[in-house]
Amino acid sequence: MSNEREMSKMFIRYMQQVLRNERINIYQANSKRIKEIPLEDWLLEEITDPGHLEDFSLTVDEIAHLESFIENERLATAVATLFTADKMVLYQYYFSELNDVEIGIRSGKSSQGGE
Repeated sequence: MSNEREMSKMFIRYMQQVLRNERINIYQANSKRIKEIPLEDWLLEEITDPGHLEDFSLTVDEIAHLESFIENERLATAVATLFTADKMVLYQYYFSELNDVEIGIRSGKSSQGGE
């Protein structure tokens, strides 16, 4: 049981890092557009209106292939076995930083996974 928990914690930490790195990659890919506003102003605007991160969101198709963003082969293989809905939950939790209640509201399910 302890080994399972430790693996789960490692998975969670790794997913957080993968999705943070992806956020950085998307930001850098779009940096030409963002350079129009000084970085400090953009950060201040982001703090007051965090909706700007939606500009850097993955599409549903990209989320369906979330494993392609993961460098660790074993973890990528494990994520590839998940249904797209499960990958969406991972993405919303670690990238969009939504809690289980917010994810449930968006998906129309309770935080325990029921309807």
